[in-house]
Amino acid sequence: MIKGRILYDVTKASKQRQKSGLARVSSCLKREFENLLGDAFVEVIWDEKSGTFRRRGKNSNFEIEADDVVLTCELFCEYERRGMEAFLKERQCKAYAIFHDAIPLQHPEFTWPHSVQRHPSYMKMLALFSGVFAVSSHSAILLEEYWEWLDLRKTPSVRSIQLGADGIFDEPSHPKPENNDRIQLLTLAILEKRKGQDIALDAAIKLWDEGLEFEYHFVGRTNPYFGKEIEGRLKKASKRGYAIHLHGQLNDAGLQNLFSMTDLVVLPSLAEGCGLPVLESLWKGVPTLSSSLHSVRENARFGGCELFKSGNNLDLAKRLRRLISDQEKLRKLTNSIRTDMLPRWKDTVVDMVDHLVTEGA
Repeated sequence: MIKGRILYDVTKASKQRQKSGLARVSSCLKREFENLLGDAFVEVIWDEKSGTFRRRGKNSNFEIEADDVVLTCELFCEYERRGMEAFLKERQCKAYAIFHDAIPLQHPEFTWPHSVQRHPSYMKMLALFSGVFAVSSHSAILLEEYWEWLDLRKTPSVRSIQLGADGIFDEPSHPKPENNDRIQLLTLAILEKRKGQDIALDAAIKLWDEGLEFEYHFVGRTNPYFGKEIEGRLKKASKRGYAIHLHGQLNDAGLQNLFSMTDLVVLPSLAEGCGLPVLESLWKGVPTLSSSLHSVRENARFGGCELFKSGNNLDLAKRLRRLISDQEKLRKLTNSIRTDMLPRWKDTVVDMVDHLVTEGA
């Protein structure tokens, strides 16, 4: 076990209401660290006035000790957290960060302008930590390549971690019985260009126009910058009679009910740091048809995954056609899910703590 305490940064998470992928990673890690460490786990928030972290929700005296480890899952830069760079340079304890992706640098054309502005300095500031945990091997490579491009003389170790499948629901589900009704498709993601709902819609309309029968459910809030047009297209197609169900953001009970009737999850993203929805779909016993991204392929080893060429609605339509028109193919894909091998968040945390101990924390 580590010598001191884990000081877990919840500066933004404590105020965040939206259940983004980053927020889910933060909350799942928090849950399992609390279970494992008990009183040795402390939630902290950044205090700009004092230029350090303070205990969340407590006004009592709090000091960071040499054996403590600051751990952050959040995104930040110096103009958002004044004094953070100085803290990292002068810190007396170890500090680790969780790195998600470089998407704002790779795809500024469909990323929040604020994220595009922040990300270069954020990724550079990560080099001031004792170590970095990346949410996939691909993300780890991208971060180290960025540091190399910056020609930084000294950088910390970067270790990839395997995220868990049990982020939304505690227990896994067995695959649903053979379906004799219409195939039910589901895409679960914020409505925006990066998540590819427009690509999925193009493929689905092509198949509906060919005469195939299936229903398509879209779940997720709408990105005000990049999602309004997609939302409008979905609503327009629904009014024209296509079997589209636009649910918005659902609570856990609503998701549980929807997963119980879903035959296939379609994940047409153009960029992902980890591909967490793949794991979470397999956890519910539902196979996936996903973009062939590096991070997604890392999770395809757990079975139940078919891939299509990223951004290619024709290839997506071709593979969807096979699975919808031949239920035996869909059944084989479903039965290939290796539920017993799916990773859990508690294993993620144990692996992280073991690494911290190895590095002397």
